[in-house]
Amino acid sequence: MTLKLLFWAITLVDVAIAVIIFISALSSRMLDIPLWYRIGLLITAFGFTVQGCLNLPYLLFNVILMAQELPFWILKDVGIGIISIYYFWHTMHKDDKSSKAPIRKKTAGVKKTPVAKKVPVAKKTPTPRAPRKKTPAQ
Repeated sequence: MTLKLLFWAITLVDVAIAVIIFISALSSRMLDIPLWYRIGLLITAFGFTVQGCLNLPYLLFNVILMAQELPFWILKDVGIGIISIYYFWHTMHKDDKSSKAPIRKKTAGVKKTPVAKKVPVAKKTPTPRAPRKKTPAQ
């Protein structure tokens, strides 16, 4: 019983991760990241989907599939490997790119409008008050 609950949890996590990756792949911001990241993420999402689908026959019908014949679940590891290798390659060659970076042009200075200086205002001196008139007690 606890083994089936564990497989249900793993299957739901696999499917949820695959859905998140596929939805983010449809985002327009996905075009900003390098091609190798996109390829790695899509392969990883496909691997998560296959892993979840391979668990379903066991969970629903108690039938154990032999995943060794078509190990599509390995795509999950291949996709993560592609992302890791590209990241490693990119960080190792980052120093080479920094020397070839174009020199940034200085922008023309923007004219500043003159601002009037604040003149300190003298404190008002209190005016002397006349003493109060004493009123007879009632």
